[in-house]
Parts: sequence; C-alpha cells; structure tokens
Amino acid sequence: MGDRLVDRDVLKAFACTGCGTCCRWTGSVLLTDRDIAEMAVAMGLSEQEFIDRHARLAPNRIQLALTDHPDGSCSFLEGDRCSIYETRPEQCRSFPYAWSVSEGCPELDELAAKQKNIEQAGQNT
Repeated sequence: MGDRLVDRDVLKAFACTGCGTCCRWTGSVLLTDRDIAEMAVAMGLSEQEFIDRHARLAPNRIQLALTDHPDGSCSFLEGDRCSIYETRPEQCRSFPYAWSVSEGCPELDELAAKQKNIEQAGQNT
C-alpha cells in the first residue's frame, strides 16, 4: 500500500471530499472474504459470480484484488464516485487512516501543508 505516513493531527482534520484520487492509484485493492461476501450480496451475485466478474489474482499471488480499468483506476469508480460505496472493501474504508496513495490526496496534501505552515510559524516565534 502507500508509503506516505500522515501526521495524526492531519488525520484528525481529514474529511473526504469525494474527489476519487484514492480510487485512481495504480495499486491493488486487496479483498477479504468478508468484502467478497458483502459485495456479492449487495450486487445480487453468488460469491463465485462476483469473483469471476470483479476480482483478479493479486500481485502477492495469495489473495484476490478488485479488477481495474486499463488506466489503473478501480473498476467501480464512476466519474469521481464509488458505485459500491456502501459495501466498498475494507481497504477502501481504511483510507487514509491505515494507508495513503503515493500520488497524494488533494485534501490530505492541503491539510499537511497547513500543518507544516503552523509548525514553521511556531518555530519562528
């Protein structure tokens, strides 16, 4: 997952703006058994049908991941919105608290810049 650590104060102030940047990163959305079961039910599919239509073998070769569009974005991203938001995978639910995208999240980047400015101002007084 992402390699960028986010400051706790920034995370406390974070509120998703729904820009979809985190859904466009070129990585894998790893699926848990629970993710598969919940998404399959929400889509009216059996778990096997869900896997056949919407999953692929992850690069780690030990679990499944969501399929991607050719540009690397999530196959459930429609415009800037997640078409399965209510049943999105745990990995998606944990953003940005457990991981972040290396390309950056505009909201996180803005909050981090503000935090840096506050810290620098405090050092200069």
